[in-house]
Amino acid sequence: MLVAAALMVVVCHLGNRTNSSEPAETIVVEQPQKENHYTITNEQMANIDNVVKKKIQSGDFSGVILIGQKNNILYDQAYGLANIVENEPITDTTAFQLASVSKQFTAVAILQLYERGKLQLNDYVANYLPGFPYPDITIHQLLVHRSGLPNYHYLCDRKPMLNDPYFSNQQIVADLIEANAGRYFRPGRQFQYSNTGYAVLAAVVEAVSGLKFENYLETNIFKPLGMTHTFAYRAMQCVNYPPRAIGYVSRRTPADDNYLDHFLGDKGIYSTATDLFRWDQGLYSGKIINPDTLQLAFRPMGRRIRFGTNYGYGWRLTTYADSIPIQFHSGWWHGFKTMLVRVPHDTTTIVVLRNGSNRSGGIAMTQLLDILYSKSPTDTTLFDTYHSDADEITESDTTADLVIDSIITNE
Repeated sequence: MLVAAALMVVVCHLGNRTNSSEPAETIVVEQPQKENHYTITNEQMANIDNVVKKKIQSGDFSGVILIGQKNNILYDQAYGLANIVENEPITDTTAFQLASVSKQFTAVAILQLYERGKLQLNDYVANYLPGFPYPDITIHQLLVHRSGLPNYHYLCDRKPMLNDPYFSNQQIVADLIEANAGRYFRPGRQFQYSNTGYAVLAAVVEAVSGLKFENYLETNIFKPLGMTHTFAYRAMQCVNYPPRAIGYVSRRTPADDNYLDHFLGDKGIYSTATDLFRWDQGLYSGKIINPDTLQLAFRPMGRRIRFGTNYGYGWRLTTYADSIPIQFHSGWWHGFKTMLVRVPHDTTTIVVLRNGSNRSGGIAMTQLLDILYSKSPTDTTLFDTYHSDADEITESDTTADLVIDSIITNE
């Protein structure tokens, strides 16, 4: 369904979804002012729709695609089933596991606490987590994947995690302390994508705020931005979670929860495309964080500048067609594949959420950017939406920390 033709009137979120459990939300788009015109045209939206329809017709795509700009949703299409057994269709209120897209929420939570004077980015993690066995690792190094921490997937004891309603990321810290495992490299020496780092950051948020991580997010991010269908999921049977899609590892085989689903920070947030649009557009408003503070998240501090992609705080960073800065993240977990792209120069948001793992069902970021900005990227491999987050290039850079420390210290 093409919504772009309604730029001047009323944009309906898939009003023809007759099986939706709730009425389709209607958003009124005000008459654009000359100083607030859209950079996306009806023709471009039609081309996007053609790409989506081809995926749908092939039977490969199950999920949601949303494109918006300047606080208005211009395109919103959903297709497929949230639950195959129940024949439950995907709707505007279907929440998807965001996988590693969750990391940007963790980063903003840390930056909120930094802005409020509760912590400093160059503080040692051990200052907030007593007994943490890596006394020279800083919060900043966790944020930019330069900590060298071992993979928590291999360390955690599974037995205490089954149905404990008080479970938190502090268990990861306890297991790191107990294992006293070696690390992959000296802090700051290399960039290596680390889920452990972001799980530990969630534990820092809990220690500093005195709240469970999911409660902190609800109070300080989700509610203020009106993200009514977004929540953090710990796979506990004692919790009545809102409706959500099931992730499928094959066309009809659902992914099962395992002990890793008890942890947050690196993954675990469920959200809808509409809520993610509220999140991304809300970051421009200053409602939950000062825009100047947020800019720390978009500085390339993970890798050396010569790399085509870099990492800030919870966002991957690159430049499209050598001129357009792009801030994005993708995710892959339990049959879900996700992508959130922000284009700050015109406030465009692109959201793709899928609950199937088949590679043929993916829509690459380049396909959409090529249409919206009418240029070809210099290296399409940089924009592959569905790479594995565990499969990261590692490089050594002994000088990068000098630059990074200067940036953070002078803030």
